[in-house]
Parts: sequence; C-alpha cells; structure tokens
Amino acid sequence: MNQTKQPRNKEKILEATISVLDRTGYLCLTIEGIAAEAGVGKATIYRWWPTKAHLVLDAFLMVTECAFPFDLNDSIKNNFVQQLKNLADVFSTTLGRSMLAIIVEDKGISDAFYTSYLSLRRRDSAAFLRQAMEREGIEAEVNIGILLDMLFGPIYFRILIYKQTPDERFISELVDHVIAGILPACSGK
Repeated sequence: MNQTKQPRNKEKILEATISVLDRTGYLCLTIEGIAAEAGVGKATIYRWWPTKAHLVLDAFLMVTECAFPFDLNDSIKNNFVQQLKNLADVFSTTLGRSMLAIIVEDKGISDAFYTSYLSLRRRDSAAFLRQAMEREGIEAEVNIGILLDMLFGPIYFRILIYKQTPDERFISELVDHVIAGILPACSGK
C-alpha cells in the first residue's frame, strides 16, 4: 500500500469511528459499520486495530492530541479552570463517555489509556504546576500527585458516578478550593 495513503486511511477510519459512535453508541458500534462509513474493507481496519475498543482509544487520542495546552503566562487558577473545562467537555461526548466505560471494563485498554493519555496529561500538569509555583514564588510543601488528584478527580467522579458534566461554576469553585491550599493568603492567583 502507498505509504502516504496509510495515514490518510487511518485518519478517515478514526473519523468514521467517531461518526458511527455518535449515531449508535459503543454497544452497537461495529467494525462493519465503521468500515462502511470509512469506505474501506474490514481487513484494513483489522490490520491496524484488533478490536473496536482499540479504535475508540485511538480516536480519543486523535481528538485530544492538542486539546490541553497550558499557558505559562496565565495564572495557575485560569490554567486549571481551562484544563478541567476541556476535560469535562471531552468526557461529556459520546466518544469520551465510551472511553471511560471501556477503561473500566478492559484492563488492556485501561493500561494503554494510562500510558498514552493520562500519564502524559499528569506529567504536563505537574510540570506546569511546578513552574507556575516557582514563578509565583510559592514555596509550599505539597504533594503534586495528590494536588492533581484533588483537581481532576472530582471531574471524573461527576461524569462517571453522577452522569453530570461539571459546569464552569463548579470547576471554578473546585479550583479555588484546591489552589487556595498552596497560594499565599494575599495572592489571589
């Protein structure tokens, strides 16, 4: 197969996965339906992905690839409000909800999700937080991992347990409460 055609076909298949998933939901998602939507054969899909769960993971990674940049010139609060809003938006889609359901049920996909998505987001978040704290002159003795769990955990909890998409007010208040523990009393950052 032509090497330039492969990436284009892969992207077309991932876009078809999202389209079919939006119409059918994960339980009714089939390789046949994706193949028909993408205009490729099932064998082409199986050449790159062993299961529909793997397809959904790669579609999720494609959608979120550039969705979570930090702005080093903005405040800690504004950055994390934007991060959590983006996270809530992504996981409120059919693709995002499907991804969460899959990682709960499939250990292999859960491990791949952790390696290719979650650990990278946590690494970026921790690096930003350390830089921002240094920039702001914050000398807090803080466990960054716990702080990140306190910020991101409630978003996952609301989506998974309450089946609610956290709104901007909830997210802003959450960030205020968590960040208040590391900021100097007069900072307001």
